[in-house]
Amino acid sequence: MVTSPAFARPADQGRRRRRSLTAFVAAAVTGGLLCGLAPAAMADPLSDRHDQIKQSIAAARQEVDEGTTSLQAASDALAASQQQLTEARSSLDQTRANLQAARDNDAVVAARLAQAQAELERARAAVAQAQADVAAQRAVTAQAAREAYQGRGEVSNVVGLLESKTLGDLQQRLQWDTTIFGSTTAKLTKLQTLEAQLAEAEKAQAAIEAQVAADKKASEENVAAIATLEASATQQEADLAALVTRNEQYQSDAQKALDEDTAHYNDLVAEDASIQSQLARRAAEELAQGGTSGVSAQGFIRPTNANPGSPFGRRFHPILKIWRNHNGTDFGAACGTPLYAAQSGTVVSAARQGGFGNYVVISHGVIDGASIMTGYAHQSKMVVSAGQKVTTGQLIGYVGTTGLSTGCHLHLQVYKNGTPVNPMTYIP
Repeated sequence: MVTSPAFARPADQGRRRRRSLTAFVAAAVTGGLLCGLAPAAMADPLSDRHDQIKQSIAAARQEVDEGTTSLQAASDALAASQQQLTEARSSLDQTRANLQAARDNDAVVAARLAQAQAELERARAAVAQAQADVAAQRAVTAQAAREAYQGRGEVSNVVGLLESKTLGDLQQRLQWDTTIFGSTTAKLTKLQTLEAQLAEAEKAQAAIEAQVAADKKASEENVAAIATLEASATQQEADLAALVTRNEQYQSDAQKALDEDTAHYNDLVAEDASIQSQLARRAAEELAQGGTSGVSAQGFIRPTNANPGSPFGRRFHPILKIWRNHNGTDFGAACGTPLYAAQSGTVVSAARQGGFGNYVVISHGVIDGASIMTGYAHQSKMVVSAGQKVTTGQLIGYVGTTGLSTGCHLHLQVYKNGTPVNPMTYIP
C-alpha cells in the first residue's frame, strides 16, 4: 500500500480550502480592493493572498512531485511483478508438465504392475503344477521300483531307493544294479525333466516377485511426487493471484493520490491566475490615474506595481551558483503584468539580449549633470522599438522570465553615465 503523506490529505479539506479562496477573491472584488484608492500605509489583502497562494502552489507542486514519484515507484513495482509473473507462469507450466509426466508414468507403472501380478500368478500356478507333477512322477517311479524288485525279494534295497531325498541320491543308489531299473528308465527321465521345470518355475517366480516389489516401490514414490507437484502448482497459482492483486492495488492507490494532488495544484494555479489578473488591472488603473507609488525627486515612477526584492549589490547567483554583482533591483511581479516607462525618454534598444532576455533600454537624457538610462529585463513581450519616443507611465512591455531567470519578475537597471547604479536612488 502507498504510505506517502501526500496520499493522506482528506478530500473535504481540499474542498473547504478551495471554497475559502473563491470567497476571498469575491470579497476582494466587491469590497473595492481593486479600485487602487487604498492608502499606501494599509495592508493589501489581495497582494498578501497572492503571496500565500504562491507558497501554497509551491507546496502543492511538491505534493504532485511526490505523488508522481510514488506512482513511478508503483509502476516500477507492477512492471517487476509482471516480469515475475511471466517467470512464475513459465515455472508453473514446467511444473504442470512434470505433473502430467508423473501421472503418465504412474499409469505405466500401474499397467506394468498389473501385468507383473498376472505373470506372478501364472508363475505360482506353474510352480504348483510342477511340484504336483514331480510328486506324482516320484510315486510312479517308486511303484515301478517295487514291481521290479518283487521277484527278487530285495525289498530292503527298494526301501532304500524310496527313502532317497534327492535325485542325486536316487541315481547313486541305482548305480549298483542298473538292471533293476531297466524297465523304469523312461519314468526316471521324465522325473528329471519335471524337477528341472520346477526349478525354472521357482526361479521365474522369484524374479517376478522382485520386479513386483520394485514396481510397487516406484509406484509409491511416484504417488508421493504427484502429491508434491500438485501442492506446488496450487501454491504457485495462489502466489501469482496475490502478487497481481497487490501490485494493481498499489498502482491504483498511487494514481488516485496523484490525481487528487494534481487537481489541488490546478485549483491553486487557477486562483493564482485570477489574482494576477486582478492585480494587473489594478496596476493599470493606478498608473493610468497617476498611481499611488509617487514620483521621485528626479521625476521617476515605479515601472510596475510590485515591491522591490533582490537588491542592487553583490549576491550569490541562483542559476550560475557563483558570487557576482547584481547590477539592478528585482521586482516580483507576475508574468503578464504591464511594464511602464519610469520616465519620458527615447528607446535606445528593444531586443533579446543574452541573460537579460527581452530587454528594453530607455535614455532619459541628462539629469543632474549625468546621462541616465533605465533597462527593463526578462520581458515576456516588448511593445516598443528602438528610436521610439515614450512618456512617463507609457506601456513598454510585460513582465516575463526570458533569459537567465528563475521565475517571473522585472529586473530593473539604472545607468549613470553608462555605469549601473542602485535603481532605488531614482525609483520611488
